[in-house]
Amino acid sequence: MELPPADFDGAWKYALDHYVAPLLELLFPEVWRTVDWQHPVIFRDTELHQLDPDLSRGKHRIDKLVQVQAHDGSPRTIFMHLEVQAQRDPHFAERMFCYHVQIFVRERHPVISLAVLSDDQPGWHPRSFGYAEAGCVVRLDFPTVKLLDLDLTMLEASRNPIAMVILIHRDAQATRGQPEERLRRKLARFRTFFRNGYAATDMRRLYRVLDQMLRLDPRMHATVRATMRLIEQEETQMDTFVTSIEELAFAEGLEKGLEQGIEKGLEQGIEKGLEQG
Repeated sequence: MELPPADFDGAWKYALDHYVAPLLELLFPEVWRTVDWQHPVIFRDTELHQLDPDLSRGKHRIDKLVQVQAHDGSPRTIFMHLEVQAQRDPHFAERMFCYHVQIFVRERHPVISLAVLSDDQPGWHPRSFGYAEAGCVVRLDFPTVKLLDLDLTMLEASRNPIAMVILIHRDAQATRGQPEERLRRKLARFRTFFRNGYAATDMRRLYRVLDQMLRLDPRMHATVRATMRLIEQEETQMDTFVTSIEELAFAEGLEKGLEQGIEKGLEQGIEKGLEQG
């Protein structure tokens, strides 16, 4: 039984759309402390893509441009360029440099460049790019976090939703070609959603990430659905979460129907069921 490829790109794009602050708090705490979170976070992805210095742009990289206010008592705009890189790329550091320069030229505000390396190559750690000619020196050093280097015990103990996203990501990498183990881990993570006490909104979002990364053969969906219902009943004595999603998502195909099923589940009382459980 073959496994469909994990949708790392789609899952991370979705996670960053909702969890920029939790990601910074967990992976880049100094940057997180710099931001005044009382002010709105403005996504500037359209402008970022217009600046794209990489003509080979495609999959295996997810980037965000975020406009925030500094937390230092005076109005000060900062731009954060955050990139999640899923494959080793010899030009990655140069691309980070090009983005940094072009964002500053366009916005004329300080730019913080951040990299999350989600690849499976332990020895790859790009952190800087620069050059020097005739006494002219230019260099960009950017904070980098390698997901493979993060302590699993710390992630398991955290209630930060990004910690769960990373754990699911690591599960997907570790279970390539292992359908039974992937099934076991998927169900175990689903149970952990309840035990971690996530809010209903986070439950729905993490469920989507779980299904995008830990993808299974469609023939296993019935088993997964039935087992998830049992898990939910054991953990909450209710079954609104799985039942409301399966009516639309599983019936039409999980990848196509998931988002519609989640929204329908909300209308049918999913949030009330989870919170009361």
